[in-house]
Amino acid sequence: MKVINNTETLRKSKLALAVAATFFIGSHAMAAEEAITEEKLEGLEVIQVTARKKTESIQDVPMSVNAITGKHIQDMGVHSVEDLSKYVPGLEQPKLAATSRLVLRGVSSGDNVSFEQSVGTYADGVYRGRMNQQRSGFFDMERVEVLKGPQVTLYGNSSIGGALSMITKRPEVGEDITGDITVKYETEYEESQVLGGINVGITDDLAVRVSGKFRDQSEGVAYNNYVDSQDYEPTNSDEAFRIGIVWQPSDDLNVYFRHEQSTAEMEGHNLSLLSHASFDQSYNIIDHPNSPLAGFGLGTDELNIGNSDLFVNGPDGYKNEADETMLEVVWDINDSLTLTSISASSNYDYNHAFDVDIMPVDFIDAGESEDYEQLSQEVRLDIAVSDNIDLMLGLYYQSDETDVQWDIDFNLPTAFVPKLMPGLIEAGLPPEDALQTALMMSPSALDRQNNLTQETDQHAVFTQIDFQATDELSLTLGARYIQVEKTSDQNMRLIDIDHVDRGFGEDKDISWAVGAPAGTLVMPDHLAGYLLLGSTGAPHDFEGLVREEDHLMLQASVRYKFNDDFMMYMNAANGAKSGGFDILYEGDTFGVASREGAEYEDEEVTSFELGLKHDWEDFRLNVAAFYGEYDNLQVSLFNGSAGFNVGNAGMSTQSGIDVELTWQATDNLTVMANAEYLDFTYDEYQGAGCSYSEKVANQKANPDTPWADIKKMSCDWSGRDIPWVPDFKAFVAVEHITEIGDFDITNLLSVSYKTEHTTSSDNEVLTMQDAYALVDYRLNFAPSEGTWHVALTVNNVADEDYDVYTSAVPLQDGAFTHALHKGRQLTLEAGYQF
Repeated sequence: MKVINNTETLRKSKLALAVAATFFIGSHAMAAEEAITEEKLEGLEVIQVTARKKTESIQDVPMSVNAITGKHIQDMGVHSVEDLSKYVPGLEQPKLAATSRLVLRGVSSGDNVSFEQSVGTYADGVYRGRMNQQRSGFFDMERVEVLKGPQVTLYGNSSIGGALSMITKRPEVGEDITGDITVKYETEYEESQVLGGINVGITDDLAVRVSGKFRDQSEGVAYNNYVDSQDYEPTNSDEAFRIGIVWQPSDDLNVYFRHEQSTAEMEGHNLSLLSHASFDQSYNIIDHPNSPLAGFGLGTDELNIGNSDLFVNGPDGYKNEADETMLEVVWDINDSLTLTSISASSNYDYNHAFDVDIMPVDFIDAGESEDYEQLSQEVRLDIAVSDNIDLMLGLYYQSDETDVQWDIDFNLPTAFVPKLMPGLIEAGLPPEDALQTALMMSPSALDRQNNLTQETDQHAVFTQIDFQATDELSLTLGARYIQVEKTSDQNMRLIDIDHVDRGFGEDKDISWAVGAPAGTLVMPDHLAGYLLLGSTGAPHDFEGLVREEDHLMLQASVRYKFNDDFMMYMNAANGAKSGGFDILYEGDTFGVASREGAEYEDEEVTSFELGLKHDWEDFRLNVAAFYGEYDNLQVSLFNGSAGFNVGNAGMSTQSGIDVELTWQATDNLTVMANAEYLDFTYDEYQGAGCSYSEKVANQKANPDTPWADIKKMSCDWSGRDIPWVPDFKAFVAVEHITEIGDFDITNLLSVSYKTEHTTSSDNEVLTMQDAYALVDYRLNFAPSEGTWHVALTVNNVADEDYDVYTSAVPLQDGAFTHALHKGRQLTLEAGYQF
């Protein structure tokens, strides 16, 4: 960054604006080493980004881009995309019970580990398509660029909803030894953090940066009445380490090596029983008058959840161990030709166990394990064909392997013995004999195990041409041709609760379950239990599933600059996201399993965006209107029992507008605002999984149909909103700098607001989240020209209570659970730079 010292007023103005940019200015960010911030002698800063894989002013990029600096990420305690979404309208990351989905402008993938995300995530150009690659969160970042709208040519990998481009801090050559360290302590949840890095300039052309983070949250959000050894759950810990090496043997060659490792752990639970609804004889939904969940903390926001050693999935919580290595080589062959190569390996090992019944009973437990390995290679050639034509040519290859196992354990006697005993006692059996007889009649405990082993090979060739037609008019056309092959083995089997496959077990007479004479309905033990759960699938083992796809994806933009400060643009994109195979596939509706049923189709998108970007001397306004048509969105909905319905929705339409502004009100006062209005609906979606309230409506319309059959009905969601997404989201921040002698005091106040929206995959209206606002505040004290700072940050100042995620409780009609989240957080901080 250039240093301006001509006047005190200008210095203060630049300081205010720099801190404002550091905090967050819609589509503004502090510069990376290769993307230096230019400053005008008067007015607003011009921020440089690499959204289109070349360095350019963000005000010249013909798309909607938000950028968040590494300093803001560290200052405000942003650990994940979920935290980041508070500051970026249109971005969401609801944390689900076992997975997580990334949402941008309403576009996301369903709740299934088989899916790649529809919003691509990239770290220094390395693709991270699975959310477990993000478990360690952010640390030592230069900035994060949020690219809204499909990014189907330069980024490609399934990024039909947009992309997050994360840029790490790189070593700086020519320096001696520099570094920084920040220590934080949050008082409410006893969270300690240490973050920092050290840069060592070994020679004039070689430098190393070592950085890392340690975060330990030892106090959870809620008391768990079931656990004695740990009162409040869940607790979290993150550890991450990165080493970067930059070698610049000449002005024409730059080599960057990065290796990082991370471990992220959660111990305990964060799902609490929220409510239990029922319906009366007129089919009005009411509070359940005699809910069996009342004794388990229903509606108290406390936890009463846990299992004994009967289940073998292990202690509740997750652990994710990840590593990533990349090598980037940039060679300026001559003044008009640059070659870029990015080679990378990205892997993780993930294990998660959780009590599915959300109660302190040994009824349902689940475990997931996933091993993932990814290799990728990208090669780009940038050619300056002439003074007004730039051409990019590229090749991309990716190979990945995933091995996923899901275990859902059912201790069926817990459910059936209480139902059988009253009748047996009434028939004259003593209680002890009635218990033993009920145990013999009940199906045995079992494990429904799903496995998916998959290999994916992807080849792509891409190109982009930029044509400067006149001084004012420029055109860009990009194309990407991609071939994808997925080879999978997928199965679902019924085995013992100790996860040992001994077949279906001995025959069991379950005639009592249908009111038939004894001996008329006899079947293998595990199959009997599976069917009594209300399941309609069938055990199967599909080997050698193969899916081959190829897509030609196009992206084009037109930009017209009226002057240096005013630009209008229009862009269009047509792309696709590949289909695949569903790990959670159990079988089809009528108790059969088919190889075709285990497969889901690809998604397609056609989108348009029209925008303007305008700078005045002390005011910036960016506006973008967008429209998109998405076909065959991949969806996965919890069916209320213990399984999922996976498939493709029909046509969906997305439309909306983004507005962002920055106002330098005075030398020391900056106002920032960013808002998005979004309308995203299913135009055509028949066969959706029904929410509980929809099931009640179906029962009212079909009063003679048994409830068991009502629960198997599908619903028509045509015209319904997409889950999770508010119609309107806004972010406003005010920052003021006060000088006292040689010290600066910075006050930063921000508000993030959302309108009402659903909080579950099934769009349940009974758990709709009302509109709410979150207020954050930061006070920073530092010498004007110093190397240290102390700060106080308060997140969620008003201690707002809201829901991010809700879900139906398995096998409990009308019961809902919700994910507990942190309330007000007060963080003390001290940092030193050297």
